[in-house]
Amino acid sequence: MSEKRGRSSACRNCRIRKRKCLPILGDGSGCCQLCRDQTLPCSLTVSSIKNRRIVSANEHSSSAAPNPKHITSPSQQLDDPASLIPPKSVLDELVDLYFRLIHDGPHTLFHEPTFVSNLASNLVPPGLVFAVIALAARFSTNEYFHDNPQGYATKYAAAALELLQKEMVRPSLETVQGYILISQHLGGEGDAKAKHICTGLARLHCQSLRLWETEGLSLLDQELRRRTYLSVVITGKWSSADMSVAPVRAEYPPENLLLLDEEDFLALRLKLPRHGIWAQMAKTIDLFREILDVIIRLGTGGTLATQIGEVNRLADRLDRWEYELPRVLKYSSENFEYFQGIGFGKTFLAMHIGYHHYRQLLYFPFLDPRNDDPLAFECKKHAMMVSEIASRGGELVYYIIGHILVVSSSVHLHTLLLGGGDVDKARIYLLSNFDILMRLKKYWPVIDSAVGRLRSFQNHCRVSPLKSFLLDDWMWKFLMEQSAVLGEERGSKNAAREPLVNDEDMSNDALVESALSWLLD
Repeated sequence: MSEKRGRSSACRNCRIRKRKCLPILGDGSGCCQLCRDQTLPCSLTVSSIKNRRIVSANEHSSSAAPNPKHITSPSQQLDDPASLIPPKSVLDELVDLYFRLIHDGPHTLFHEPTFVSNLASNLVPPGLVFAVIALAARFSTNEYFHDNPQGYATKYAAAALELLQKEMVRPSLETVQGYILISQHLGGEGDAKAKHICTGLARLHCQSLRLWETEGLSLLDQELRRRTYLSVVITGKWSSADMSVAPVRAEYPPENLLLLDEEDFLALRLKLPRHGIWAQMAKTIDLFREILDVIIRLGTGGTLATQIGEVNRLADRLDRWEYELPRVLKYSSENFEYFQGIGFGKTFLAMHIGYHHYRQLLYFPFLDPRNDDPLAFECKKHAMMVSEIASRGGELVYYIIGHILVVSSSVHLHTLLLGGGDVDKARIYLLSNFDILMRLKKYWPVIDSAVGRLRSFQNHCRVSPLKSFLLDDWMWKFLMEQSAVLGEERGSKNAAREPLVNDEDMSNDALVESALSWLLD
């Protein structure tokens, strides 16, 4: 009789179903009995890939030497984009990296077991394959990439775009998914305009297909369409913010989507929703749009006096959202560990870091010292929660986290330079943010722009700390645009410095200066 594995070493399907994970004696693949009986892809067959450590590009990889006949230089021009597909072992690794590090963070597009099964059967369109591995390649340490995974990621993205363009007037679920993925690759590269165009194409294809309409379809097809539609809406909101334009309303209210809970979707079980993470995130998307509207109005001539009613209304709605969260979705170490154990730790964290980012944006205008408003403390509280969540186990590694941390860091700078909060905690969280930004820089070129914005903001604080938090044209772009390169227009960094507010400011400022110099090296 097969000896069962412990829960920590059980495959993902057995953990979700709370079944004994029984190895098959004599089977060297590692597949368990349940997965073989139900013809499911078993996560244990790729356990060696899942345990691969992500290291910086200058560290040596322990992966086996690649087969020279399969190696294709990313700079080589090919007539046939499909010839760029890497060998199966490398492709499997990249797909695993994508699902482990990206999917169910900034978007939710696929049913992982079905995608992996379809890939093995060559049923996934090449353009979609390239779009997936374009996001994943940057994290690989496989020797196949010759210490240049970023170059391969760029080449894969170009191949995906070339193939997607051939389907531009033939919309399908796969073209919507492909454009979403490529838009997020382009966002990570810092190309905001190209990202916005791809996001727009995803939305046009989505509208043509009316993805929110699912009557009469199978459970799997219904859920894939709903989740892809939700991803289109979310990506569109962030892309609009990056272009400093007001986001448009969704064609169908995302909060009305009948999404399955994450573990039920993975197991394809039809159950009433109980604690779906994406279902809860869908309720906050329109709030994000309205908060951005407030920021735009305040940054283009509006006053706090005219917007305070709207700020209070949005704060009440966010309060209600948090209050109504199911107990298992409340932010706590116990709940995080539960979702991490079933493979949705980053999704749980993404929901909470998004919520606290919305609140730090909503209250940011109250940091202007001339307002002397108690809501400034609310902004600082939520900025600290952003830092706390981002530091959880390296789960959040997509590029938008860098922008969120830059906003959070600017709030910590307020505490360090102007007081009015827990200076020791602000110092700790600021350095933690910098450490995470340093790691994200290895994978996403756009993080250089994000850190540059923080450097410019710090220079403004050095010149005029009492005026730096005024929500002017420069500041609202700083808050909204994830790819913006902002200059020093608010004041010269070499101008005479005004007195700072408390005795600790010089040492705190020196700390920030040192950390930023380290980040920008």
